[in-house]
Amino acid sequence: MVQMCRGLCERLKSTSFTNNLRYKIGQKWCSLCALFFFTEENTCPCCKTRLRTKARSKKHELPRM
Repeated sequence: MVQMCRGLCERLKSTSFTNNLRYKIGQKWCSLCALFFFTEENTCPCCKTRLRTKARSKKHELPRM
């Protein structure tokens, strides 16, 4: 089964923040829809793709405690 964006994400997309703050405040990225969401789920509500919860770049990574 092919995953594809169904357009539901346009209603659910989050407001703009700088990229390094998005993951810190709890937003998650869908690589298929190319949007950030505030959700407790690990899958996109639109296309059911697994959401990314951490930055790929080391400069945006959360500091370790």
